[in-house]
This record gives sequence, C-alpha cells and structure tokens, in this order.
Amino acid sequence: MKVGVVGIGWWSDVLAATMQKSDRLEVAACYTRSAEKRATFADKFDCHPAETYEDLLAIEDLDGVILTTPNSAHRPGTEVAARAGKHVFVEKPISNTMEDGRAMITACEAAGVVLSIGHSYRRHAALRKLRELIDSGEMGRISLAEGVFSNFNGLKLKPGAWRTDAVEIPGGCLMQIGIHHIDNLLYLLGPATDVTAYFNRLEVEPEIEDVTALLMRFESGAVGYVAADYISPRRFQMTLHGTKANAFFDIDNDGLRLQRIGEDKPSPIDIGPSDHLMAELEEFAECVINGKVPEVGGKEALQPLAVVLAAQRSSKKGRSVSLKEFM
Repeated sequence: MKVGVVGIGWWSDVLAATMQKSDRLEVAACYTRSAEKRATFADKFDCHPAETYEDLLAIEDLDGVILTTPNSAHRPGTEVAARAGKHVFVEKPISNTMEDGRAMITACEAAGVVLSIGHSYRRHAALRKLRELIDSGEMGRISLAEGVFSNFNGLKLKPGAWRTDAVEIPGGCLMQIGIHHIDNLLYLLGPATDVTAYFNRLEVEPEIEDVTALLMRFESGAVGYVAADYISPRRFQMTLHGTKANAFFDIDNDGLRLQRIGEDKPSPIDIGPSDHLMAELEEFAECVINGKVPEVGGKEALQPLAVVLAAQRSSKKGRSVSLKEFM
C-alpha cells in the first residue's frame, strides 16, 4: 500500500520509520506547508515531496494518506482525501469535536474509503493479553481499573505551537496523552456511562491543563480511574482489579504481572515481542487491500473523544456528566 504522510513533525517521523520496516506499506509522498520540512522528510524517507496537498492527492497510484496534522485539520484533511478516493489513517484523537468526527465518518462512508484512527496502545501485546485474561474468566469480574500516563513534555512547551492551543487541545494533557488510557479501558471494560473529572494548570507556560484526573463508570458496574500529567517524569502504567486476580502493567519497567488470590506477590506474564504501531499501520493496509474493517474506525474513536469532552465539562461544571450528552 502506497501512502502519503501529511503534516510533518516528530510523530510523522516515528510512523514513517515504522512503515519502512514493513513489507505492506510504502511511504511514497509527503506534504507539509514548510518546503524545508518537506525536503528533509522526503530525503530521509526517500519519497516525493508534494508542493500542495492537492498535488499529493493527485498521485494516481497513491492508495491513502497518513494524517499527523493538528487536530482541527483532521476533518478538512479527511474530507478532501475521501473525495479524491484516498483511504485515510488519522492520528488520535479523531478530531476536537463530535461534529467534526461524525462528518469525517460520513465523508469516508460516502466515498467508500477506509477511515482508521491511531489509538495504538490497545494493540500492545500486554493489552491483548489482558483482554484474553478477562475473556477467559481468569481474572474474574473486573471491579476497578487504573491508568496513569505522565511525562514532562508540558514543561518544554512554549506558546505558539498547536499543541499549546486550548482550542486545538481541549482538555490539555488528557486529550494529548490521557486519551490513550481512556481508549485502553474502553477496550478492556466496554462502554462507559458517565464521567467525573478534575482539571488544573499548575506549571506549563501555555494556557492548557497540565494535570487531570477522571473517574469513569462502566455499564458493567466497574469503575475506572485515568490520570494524565504533563509536568512529571514519564510513567505509563495500568492496574486491573478482579475477583480472582489483579493485573499490573508497566510499559517501561516490569512489563505485565498477575497476582492471583492467595499469592503473596505478582508473577511476570510472558507476552512476547510487541510493536503496537506496526500493528495499527499494517491493519490499515489490510483494510485497504483485503477489505478488513478497522478495529478503531470513526465510530469507535468517537467514544474516547466523548469521554475527554465529558471530562472537560465535568471539571468546568463541577458535576458528573453523562456520555449521553455527547453520544
């Protein structure tokens, strides 16, 4: 599958480097408004630097686009690509608003092209194993789930970049990094019903929230906790509490561990190698080539977006917010 990468930045390089290792995808072209960034990316990944987005979409044998643009550009970028008959992969979140997300779904359905959204962490081997442990009944009934994602990127942010704009990043660090764990918990525990959240801005120079915490109540009766922090050292951890076992996942240190009732401490669970970025990108190719339905298409991606927007409203209004207000 030949793709064009649109919106050149640090994350576009990460995805392009991943695709270079795949025999199912080829980075054939790129576009961003900066001629210098286009040229640098094209030289690095041996692809054609299109001078306009329209020029990129006019490449006859180009199958699709990878959009790593600012969130507010996801809708127009998707709609134009769909009209050109190109399949679309959009980095998370699907958009900043439910209205834009629904419009993207409509555009791709009308054009008969694939819309896939980059919620990648659910594809990590540890998350797949957790899903297996839940489905097999080995963990029993899940009552509580916790997800924490922190890094210190907020301390480096300066006003002017799109990631420092409250309009571009509603919900601040929850939209930027916490949404990963929101999607993970939706994947593991199913639909949520309502959200209670607290947002604050403590240290970052731009006017975006740098510490957020929310409670999610699920249809199953389980409760989930997600925290995102933009001003402390990196941490990416999850804990699941079940009636038969607890599971602990630390992506950078201890891997996946399971502690069954009666055991004094958790034991490591072998999950094998994992490349969640490769998995999501190769699935995009499989959807285009073989007609597979994306695991996280537009409709699935609206759910974590709705949680973030509900959390933002909850913090502002000082009340619990039903997801029905958004879904």
